[in-house]
Amino acid sequence: MADLPPDLFDADWAREAERRAMRDHRRATRANRARRLTRPNRGTLLSMLSLSIAVALVWAGFAFLDGTAPTASAPATAPSSTSTAPLRKHAEVDPTRPFADTPAAMWREGAGGIEPPPAHPVGPYSAEQVGRFMERVRQVIITARLDRTVLETGDASPALALLAPALAEKLRPDLTHGNEKESWHVAARLAEGARLLPVQPRVTGWMTPTVNDEGELAIRTNYLVAYAFDVPDPKKIDGPMDIVAVIRQEIEFRWIDDPKYTADSRGIWFGEVRGFNYSINCAQSEHGFLAPSYDNPPYTGAPATRRSEEYFDPHIPMPTEDGCR
Repeated sequence: MADLPPDLFDADWAREAERRAMRDHRRATRANRARRLTRPNRGTLLSMLSLSIAVALVWAGFAFLDGTAPTASAPATAPSSTSTAPLRKHAEVDPTRPFADTPAAMWREGAGGIEPPPAHPVGPYSAEQVGRFMERVRQVIITARLDRTVLETGDASPALALLAPALAEKLRPDLTHGNEKESWHVAARLAEGARLLPVQPRVTGWMTPTVNDEGELAIRTNYLVAYAFDVPDPKKIDGPMDIVAVIRQEIEFRWIDDPKYTADSRGIWFGEVRGFNYSINCAQSEHGFLAPSYDNPPYTGAPATRRSEEYFDPHIPMPTEDGCR
């Protein structure tokens, strides 16, 4: 019986790819695309990534580098709300309504923005099986991105508990202090001293059930979450994006249920993962933490190539621009 399901890619390769990608990214501004999954040897379980810090004005992002991205499936349902509202960068900020004057004002609150589409049969999987898996994925996203305990303490144990036990065990080393940059896809964690306002984050996006190349049931997700932060001196705020930070993540969740694998290897695994952050603290992002752009130094890089509203839109391709340097 196999001990582990097929994993992402070799850790040594990932480390070398990260060094190479960061070097190449500084030399050019070419688009970077997601790497296809491969079947590595047993034990190379962790979903390592090549991290590319990307900022337009005051934002940062990350994306897999090298290789070719698979063609994205059309969403099974439209996002929970649209993202066409204009962004008023210098609007007065009301801490009781921090998302006003941003496109996130039109998104749903908290877990209400993570709504699975109606379940239907996918490949050999029944509508009931698909529905159960989508609900499990929904709980993973809620726990990893919205749970205040996870966000504020940095303890990702509640999120790990929803994954296959073998995967959770292999991920634990990357969740220890100092390794947060390597595990951004597992859970969001606030920087020390960063505090959220007492309002629900806003969420938009979708999930799409499919069968991947290995014949496994997979859920492809594309969600944006906007967080509103408290700041020490509200009088110094120039506009809502000083306190609102946005993360976008395209994550494929794989359901491993083949009896050829041991019991602790069955459950939820990560497939392809890509992410991007907008209007966040660059220095904290370098260490894998989330904080608002309030303390960023003035940006002196190339001008933004997109309208600000586009970074709130899950329909546009994952941004890859660089501007933190």
